Amino acid sequence: MSSSFSKPCRWLLRKLVLVVLIALVGFATCGFWLFDRNAENYENDPGVHVAYHEHCERELARLEEEIAGLDVIICEREQREATAARVVKALGKLENAWDRLIWNNAQQRANDEQLARMKTIARETRSELVHLRRERVLKEYDREDASQELARVERTLRDLDEGISLKGHYAKEAWHQGRGYVALVLTAYLLGPSSACLGLYFCLAPIITRGRPLRLAGAPVAFTTVSAPTEVVESALWPGSVFRGKKKFFAAADDDLVRKSRLLMSWRIPFSSLACGFFNLLEVRNVRNDGGRKITLACLRMQGGKFKVVDVPEGGSLVLRPGFLAGLIFKSAEPLVIRRHWRFFHWQSWSAGQFRFFEFVGPCRLILAGDDTLRAERLVDGTEVAAPVFRVKQSKVAAFTPSLECRPVRAISFWRYYTGAARLFEAGFSGPGVVVYATPHAQGGIKSSSWCRRVLKVFGL
Repeated sequence: MSSSFSKPCRWLLRKLVLVVLIALVGFATCGFWLFDRNAENYENDPGVHVAYHEHCERELARLEEEIAGLDVIICEREQREATAARVVKALGKLENAWDRLIWNNAQQRANDEQLARMKTIARETRSELVHLRRERVLKEYDREDASQELARVERTLRDLDEGISLKGHYAKEAWHQGRGYVALVLTAYLLGPSSACLGLYFCLAPIITRGRPLRLAGAPVAFTTVSAPTEVVESALWPGSVFRGKKKFFAAADDDLVRKSRLLMSWRIPFSSLACGFFNLLEVRNVRNDGGRKITLACLRMQGGKFKVVDVPEGGSLVLRPGFLAGLIFKSAEPLVIRRHWRFFHWQSWSAGQFRFFEFVGPCRLILAGDDTLRAERLVDGTEVAAPVFRVKQSKVAAFTPSLECRPVRAISFWRYYTGAARLFEAGFSGPGVVVYATPHAQGGIKSSSWCRRVLKVFGL
């Protein structure tokens, strides 16, 4: 209870501290700018400031007179335009085809000439009004600037009368002249991200979650089995089998097993092998024909490391991020098959930030390892349980059955997303299959938040 209450308090405190820092930086910047521009003027003789104050008053009075004169002219032009419009309307009513053809042709010609003059007057008056109104707007801006300058000079005279120092004066000027800009920046900081989060959570996210789910393969012929999490793996290496994995996880093996180094996990994906650390590997083979031999893996260099063994039978497969792979066992007579799937046109790929997926095809045994405890969730058919039946953070997904339907699922609550406690989307899985994911333990969490891990995740590593 106290933990759930302390997180919002810490978030609010962090927001408050940032608001105070933004305000202080804004006022300090404004004060230094004013000081650099007008520092020498404050220490002038007071008579100079008095003379400048009188000049500002005269300038303001002149602008007000010009604006008043423009108002009178604009009013006259508007009346002239209205009069011309009334005359045009009246002359239009006097239009008569019978008089024009037979009885009163001269009067109709005179009406036409007057109508043309009134239209010309109306058109010229409208054009003049446009220029006059534009000029009045510019004069209004000049009057506002003159008013602000007069107010600034009056504050300067008051500060001089009160004996306020140079630094104190420009601190007050920073408040008077910079508070509008600081308020604008604070409003953008407080309301901008909030508006974006509201739009993403309530408008965009529902549309994306209703999109077509990502499915990499059809129904599997055989299902994988996942062992319980363990810190030591002891696996049998039968005749004709090969273990290939990272040297840091290797603990021991029977003496009659053949060991050698291997440069890359697979020559078909050299750059991916290098990126996920699968280079300079250890390869152990059982070339004897008199039964199985034992190989042992342990987390000797990882504090709190956990293993999970996944048996992929023939006809089955598993989508796996190779960064979680410690090693694998397969038959030397059957080459290791790793399929690559690129998905650029799925919402799931864009929301998860992963566009490539590696599918390991059985038969093989995959040994997974992570800084966090690895857990497995076996899902039932979506006809029995409403989809999605399982949701997990995108960064925690280590492996899943390719027949599962993957779709982005919106965060449980808006507040958790808004405060940064959860991402906008989680991974939702439905259908029959298995999902292997990482759960944080007391000693630390999975290191998927680093920028390097995020870049590798884009390529499915």
